[in-house]
Amino acid sequence: MARSKVPAFSVESIQGRSQQASSVSWLVLATCLTAISSAVYYTDYSPLIPAMHAQIHIDSGQAGLFSTLFFLGLAGAYIPAGLLIDRYGARFVLLVSTLVFAVGGLLLPLFPNVAWLLSWRLITGMGVGGAFIAGAGVAAGLGRAAPLGQGLYGGSVQVGSGLGLLVTPLFLSWIGWRGAFLLWGLPGFISLVVWFFVNDGAETGRVTKLNLGSGLRSRAVWTLGLSHMGTFGLGNAIAPWLALYLVQQYGLSLPLAATLGAAALLTGMFFRPLGGILIGRRIIGAIPLLRLGTCLGFLGVLVLILPLHLPIVTAGGMALIAFGATIPYTSVFNEAASLRNVSKGVAQSLASIISIPAVLLGPPLIGFLLDRTGSYTPALGAILPFSLVAITASMLAGRAVARETTT
Repeated sequence: MARSKVPAFSVESIQGRSQQASSVSWLVLATCLTAISSAVYYTDYSPLIPAMHAQIHIDSGQAGLFSTLFFLGLAGAYIPAGLLIDRYGARFVLLVSTLVFAVGGLLLPLFPNVAWLLSWRLITGMGVGGAFIAGAGVAAGLGRAAPLGQGLYGGSVQVGSGLGLLVTPLFLSWIGWRGAFLLWGLPGFISLVVWFFVNDGAETGRVTKLNLGSGLRSRAVWTLGLSHMGTFGLGNAIAPWLALYLVQQYGLSLPLAATLGAAALLTGMFFRPLGGILIGRRIIGAIPLLRLGTCLGFLGVLVLILPLHLPIVTAGGMALIAFGATIPYTSVFNEAASLRNVSKGVAQSLASIISIPAVLLGPPLIGFLLDRTGSYTPALGAILPFSLVAITASMLAGRAVARETTT
């Protein structure tokens, strides 16, 4: 039976028939699995910092580089991945990117050498970055199901991040820090196998205008990306330090602290889909939700840097960050995908790369200030300027997006 040719991710290709609805379900399942298997790398190294400090003598600044180089790899992959998606479709990019981060995860712990570990963190980040943009493109192209699909995809990223904190201490107790890294390399291969059996609906060989220049000139892309820096960026800059923060501030054991930190991240698996539902049902607009997220993230960090040492206050700050960093996820990627003069892959990749400074500079800056001052007040306070920029951008995003949207 000949396959009919339809544009990739078009509304017509997913509406009206049960077979197509089933295809949407499989696409969502496959992208969510990819998100989980890749997002564990955001935080899997965090509970291993004390063990690496004892065995290979890394300091807090070097520990921060595990995040910096990883997100540098993401940043380096975003634009090439977006261009390739617009030209060849998301499935091809997902297959290649997933293979990269899966192999990178396996090779990273082979030698207990800081330079080797950091090099493979960079390469792994490149694979995760390509897979992330491709998955976001799939989710944004699900027609009426796009807001919920984008929310579920984003929620799965939070699940992966949470599992990286929650399960890694268990792996550490079983097989040490090198074995823990090794085990986290395996889920990527499961995701890779699944994508061999899932078709994203894209035509092979289709040609899309690669309008990178239009994206760079787009005010909507810039305001969405800078806003994303205060939600996704802020959350991922803080996340690697949550467990150590609880250990040092309240004397908790590392497994308990990692569990509590993971719980904060895992709430995102509810908040990100909730954001998609709120937008899809028009309970709140995408841009107002984005503004709410940037403001709540700022307040959450502000609470954590207060020298009060009250558990209920700390829990409130973590909750504000978790909510603010996750619920506007759909706002950024669906709005970027709707721009009139910028293709979806380019818009989403540029918005992602613009959000990178917080996660690129934040973790090592936190580690550096923590080593120098011994206090989390200046260390976490260093994130607040990024948050203020994001709040300002979110206030400007509404008009910019309205001018450039397709509808």
